Amino acid sequence: MRRRMPQIESPAQDSFTISISDLMSGLLAIFILVLSYFILNFSQATARLTQNDVTRAELLHYLQRELEREGITVTVDDRHGILRISEGVLFDPGLADVKPQGQFVIQKLGGVLEIALEAEQFKGRVETVFIEGHTDNVPINNGVFPSNWELSTKRAINTWLVMSNAHPRLPWFPNDRGELIFSVSGYADTRPIADNTTEAGRRENRRIDIRFSMAPPSEEDMSIVKFVQKELTQ
Repeated sequence: MRRRMPQIESPAQDSFTISISDLMSGLLAIFILVLSYFILNFSQATARLTQNDVTRAELLHYLQRELEREGITVTVDDRHGILRISEGVLFDPGLADVKPQGQFVIQKLGGVLEIALEAEQFKGRVETVFIEGHTDNVPINNGVFPSNWELSTKRAINTWLVMSNAHPRLPWFPNDRGELIFSVSGYADTRPIADNTTEAGRRENRRIDIRFSMAPPSEEDMSIVKFVQKELTQ
């Protein structure tokens, strides 16, 4: 008679191994979901950062176009967010009183700026509007101002006074935090945009800059951007 061989039962799967496998699968799924969430929000946050530059450029070129309709020529610096007016349009050499022609330019600028700041496209997007006075590096010696610091600052102040007197609502425009947006400063010759060794360069450096700073992203947006950047660089 054939001898009956005993059947060998396959060992049961280790329940501990199964539990660990399920746990790892669950953790991997959670990690993928969390990573997807942060990548999505990172994309949205960086898009908002980029959109700030786009919106500022749109604002600057809107102002430039509207002033050109009035026969007023200004230059735009997209990279630094500046609307630029040369000294000759606004002031006589060495003086800070705004000329009649300059008053016309500033009043028109204030009008189009007021309209722009109320427009849906730009409302609440501007953090600060800096009115900046700049000079060349030639020391002033006319008995009115002791240095270019006083001249540049007084020119910026007078530019703002002409603008705000013509448009009394401008001083009360808030940013998205409820702070007033207009600011005035003088830089003398410390921020040249051209070579001060030539008359053409010095003429270019004597100017009023209207600089626009856009509202910063929210703290939540910045925390997401910093988190993802940190993880990607590790």
